[in-house]
Formats: sequence, C-alpha cells, structure tokens
Amino acid sequence: MIKGQLLQAVQTNLVENVATVSEQFRKNWQQAIDKLWQNRGNILWNLVLIAAVFLLSKLVLKLVSSATSRVMKNPKYQGNTPASRRTRTLMTLLRSVTRYLVYFVAILIILSILGMGKPLNNLLVTAGIGSLAIGFGAQNLVRDVVSGIFMIFENQFSVGDYVKIGDVEGTVEATAMRVTYLRSFKGNQIIIPNGNITQVINYNKGASVAVLTIPTAYEADTRKVIELIDRTMRQYAKEHADLIEETPFVQGITNFNTSSVDIGVICKVKPLKQWEVERGMRLAIKEAFDENGLQFPFQHVVTVPYQKPEEIVSKEDIFAPKGDLFAPKESPSMEPELEDWQMVDADDIEE
Repeated sequence: MIKGQLLQAVQTNLVENVATVSEQFRKNWQQAIDKLWQNRGNILWNLVLIAAVFLLSKLVLKLVSSATSRVMKNPKYQGNTPASRRTRTLMTLLRSVTRYLVYFVAILIILSILGMGKPLNNLLVTAGIGSLAIGFGAQNLVRDVVSGIFMIFENQFSVGDYVKIGDVEGTVEATAMRVTYLRSFKGNQIIIPNGNITQVINYNKGASVAVLTIPTAYEADTRKVIELIDRTMRQYAKEHADLIEETPFVQGITNFNTSSVDIGVICKVKPLKQWEVERGMRLAIKEAFDENGLQFPFQHVVTVPYQKPEEIVSKEDIFAPKGDLFAPKESPSMEPELEDWQMVDADDIEE
C-alpha cells in the first residue's frame, strides 16, 4: 500500500516537472519574440549599420587597390631599377597591411553595434583572446608576420627579383605580411610563408658570372685550342658589350676526364644575363671549332659482325661421340662405326 502511494507521488512529480519545463520554455520563447518585435526598429537599424560597415570596408579596399595599381602601372616604376622594384614591393605590402587592418577594425565596429562593448573594450578582449591563441599554437602566424616585416625593411628582395628560396626559385610576384608569392620558370605560382624563409639567393643583387666547361680531345694541341678559345671569347665580348661586365677569362685546363681535357671559361656579366651569355659563348665556340677542323670528344660505338659458335669454337670442343662419354678418344671400347655426333647434355651424364 505504501509502495503504491510512493510510486503515484513520483509519477505526479514527474508530470508536474515536465509541465513546468514546458511552460517555462513557452514563456521564455514568447518573451523573446515579444522583445524582438518591440525592438524591431533597432534590430533593423543595426543590420543596416552592419551592411554599411561591410560596404565601407569593401570601398576602402577597392580604393587602396586602385591607387596601388596606378602607381605600379606608372611607366616611371616599370623599369628594372632597384627603386622601381622597391616601389612595387611597398605597394603590394600596403595592400596586405590595409586588408588586415580594415577587416580588424570592421570586426570591432560590428561587435560594438551588436552591443558587445565599446571598441576599446573589444580591442582588449581581442588582445586577450589573441594571447591565448598564441599560447595554443599561433606562434607560426606571429613568426610569419614578424619575419615578413623585417624582410621588407631589410630589403632582402623586391617584386620582380629572381630569387632562390630553399629548393625553389622564381620571380617574386608579391610580398605580403605573412607569405611571399613566387612565379617559377614553368609558370607555377609558389606560396612561401615568410617564417620559413631562412636563406635567400637574390640573382638581381650585383653582377652574375657565366661559367663554361669546354671538353677537348687529347689528340689536339691544347695550347692552340686555348688560344683559339681566348680569341673567340674576346670577339664575342666585343659583339655583346651590353651583356658583359668584364672580358671573359680562359682558366686553362680544369680537369682530365676519361675521354676529354676540360678547359674552363668564366665571364662577369650583367645581373640575370649569365644563362644568355653561356648559350651565346657555346655557339661561338662550336662555330670556331668547326671552322678550324676541331672536334669535341664523344662516345664512339664499335660494331662487331656476328659469327656462328662453330666458327669460333671447334666442333670437337663442344661435341662428343656417342657411346661412353668418359672413355678416352683412342680407347678400344669406342666402336669405330659410330661416327655420329651429339651435343652433350648434362642430363645424360650419370654420376
């Protein structure tokens, strides 16, 4: 009897709790709808303000992009001078900084419109959240930004420079606060985080050097060959004075290879002109060798006519008579009438 009363009381409490929760939820929902309806004008105004912030941000970014594009397209900065490359680099960096700054300010204003505090308070909250983010794994982001800032101010490279960063090389297309954009020789775009840039080879800084290794035959007169190469290089330098800084220098014999005597040539050229000069010097040397009857050493292929095995090895060496295979040639056990021959097969030999 008592147990039934307790069970009935528990069921009654459960029903009352469910009814209370449902009533509370319905009440809160109705209050929220009423509040939204009463403040519909303010909410609509806030949405208009947020849209205006987005549009204003887009307008500012478009104006900055248009201004920097005009500067970069100005014929004054289209050359390959250090000042031109430096200006183009600063313009791309200005775009990146402006984009980060505009988005950051826009987010703070939107938070303020939504009633989440004043911009200064939002800035402090954002700084606190940023500190936590740095502690939980944003070190790479901070490292990329700091490295990019120092890289730009140190003028390690500029837009338009041909550089090698790590294992990749290409022309610098743009530099941002966090990443650097390269365009490879094959046209591929390479994006490198600034924090990963530890070593840079800038081919636009200072003069370049063209290096040639010319193989010559052992049978040739090496002194005369060196004199011919020297005359050819001097003539090439006169014809291409706009590419060459100094007269090419013939080093002499640099190595004894298996089938050639290597002669080295070096030449100081304009920046990024080493590949063009090397191709031109190779062509000039090839033409000079052809005119003087000299040949470059190359691999020769010798063919030997095919011969049948019996023409190389005697028949007695590869064949044995029928009968006792291990009997001596002049053994009486060999029957003279058996003159047929057969190839010795390892399966026919009995141990």
